[in-house]
Amino acid sequence: MSELIAEKGIIGMVLGGTVLGQLVLVSLLFLSVLSWAIILGKSRQLKRLDQNNQLFWSIFEPDLRMKEIGQQLSDLPSSPFREIFQRTYSEAVESTRRAKEKNIGKAMLPHITVRLQRITDRSILEQGALLESRLSSLATISSASPFIGLFGTVMGIIDSFQSIGTTGVTSLAAVAPGISEALIATAAGLLAAIPALMGYNHFRNRTRLLGNSMRDFGSELSNRLEWILHEQFAASRERQPQ
Repeated sequence: MSELIAEKGIIGMVLGGTVLGQLVLVSLLFLSVLSWAIILGKSRQLKRLDQNNQLFWSIFEPDLRMKEIGQQLSDLPSSPFREIFQRTYSEAVESTRRAKEKNIGKAMLPHITVRLQRITDRSILEQGALLESRLSSLATISSASPFIGLFGTVMGIIDSFQSIGTTGVTSLAAVAPGISEALIATAAGLLAAIPALMGYNHFRNRTRLLGNSMRDFGSELSNRLEWILHEQFAASRERQPQ
């Protein structure tokens, strides 16, 4: 069999194979190219997000007022933490304005707190969905590719045995070419599945860690805004005439 492969070469065996076998290999080639495109795209996306997140934390960590933080973040590139902060902070500002206009700030504080938590949770879910985009494609490729390759192998072996039944030749030399061509489909399926599986596991772990960080940040942001709103409403109430 090794002499056969050396004589014809893998490409020659593929070109000399059945139409069905060639279709299987073309499908696996397409899936492999697609998985590598997703892997490279996700790598660039996460690298860019890491840089943007570092810029965000360089601004958010110092003990600045929320308004000053929001003004500085407006010029920064997009990041999950920036989007969560801006949406939650904008809602806090608008809710505070409406409560002060109606002069019911202290009474509205529990409702504002619940609303801010909902906004934060929704933002976290949206950012998490963006981080996990196209990962399902990697999971599908890693699961389906071995079975597509196995299908091509089984059909190739069936074709080889049909040739034996037609010609009546049962020697290994007669069976080996068809089996060799069939096994190429299995190898191609594994070559498409393994990088997709490794990429999926890697990016899934990265997005899970980012998701945990976003949830921690969301809780910290909600608590900080709640404390600020409590102080503002308490101060405005003290200024009211008795």
